[in-house]
Amino acid sequence: MKKNFLYKILAVTLLGVFTFNTIPREFIHQFLEHHDTKDTTISHDITAFSAKHQHCAYLQIEPEPYEHVTAFYQVSVQHIIWNYASPFMPVVRYIPFRALSLRAPPVA
Repeated sequence: MKKNFLYKILAVTLLGVFTFNTIPREFIHQFLEHHDTKDTTISHDITAFSAKHQHCAYLQIEPEPYEHVTAFYQVSVQHIIWNYASPFMPVVRYIPFRALSLRAPPVA
């Protein structure tokens, strides 16, 4: 009973995470309360760049991009000499057919 209940909780949690990560951020943004950021007005005599504008901080939430990291580990090498015992091979002697007895083994 508990196991089934825990499976349901896990399934609902995974479904929520999957849904949250697949729905576009702009769609979720429409249904949440948010505060838009505003640019500060600075007067300049010449053309200038302002600070980066973010419409809403929620739209900037994204998983970090994957960066492939390669690492090389140098391992000290130790040579191993394997000494295997010679396999035992029994000698099979050849007995010609005419030297064999034609008598069958005794029957009980």
